[in-house]
Amino acid sequence: MNKGVLVGLVVLVLVAVGAGGWFYHSSQSVGAGTASAGGDQSKKADAVPTVAADDKFLGKADAPVTIVEYFSLGCPHCKHFHEDILPKLKTEYIDTGKVRLVFRDFPLDGVAYGAALLTRCVNDLAYFPMVDTLFQQQDTWHVEGGVDHIKTIAKTAGMDDATFQACLSDQARKDKVKAVQDEAVNTLKVNSTPTFFINDRVLTGVSDYETFKATVENALAAKQ
Repeated sequence: MNKGVLVGLVVLVLVAVGAGGWFYHSSQSVGAGTASAGGDQSKKADAVPTVAADDKFLGKADAPVTIVEYFSLGCPHCKHFHEDILPKLKTEYIDTGKVRLVFRDFPLDGVAYGAALLTRCVNDLAYFPMVDTLFQQQDTWHVEGGVDHIKTIAKTAGMDDATFQACLSDQARKDKVKAVQDEAVNTLKVNSTPTFFINDRVLTGVSDYETFKATVENALAAKQ
């Protein structure tokens, strides 16, 4: 699963929680992309996502550059971005009002799907800390039978077993995650994680901050 290679197109990923088990409705393997180091690695996007009212984002709504990230909480490359690159991006561009970063779920497997649902069950103030926690503990919960580990994490957010079960069983929440992923696959041609739409450009994977920064700088220059 390297260099953004798509082994098969994700058509539908659904998770059911019942009788203590997880299963996929339909899925194929997808790759997690990593861009090589260097300058701007992006390309012109054929289509760009529209930011919705209920999207979770960091930064100012009127920032000149909007980045929409499609990520899976179980993806090691996404973990690398969130832990090693995002802090620098936040300091230099998000906190200074130049960039807005929008978070979009693109779970690659059933356990990651459950983790995504959990982040959507906590309140707005807890959303970003929950994402951070899930990335930090990725090696613990992103395993076979990882739902039990996710439940433990949920308890740290004050959820009891019944609330956790209700969270993962909420059909409207499941439909929302599925709709976002369907649009990403069918309209935006997303086929790996992380994928970033940076204004009208698309960048698949990222290996280092300087590569990402080059794309952001070009997007800022284009707005002047």
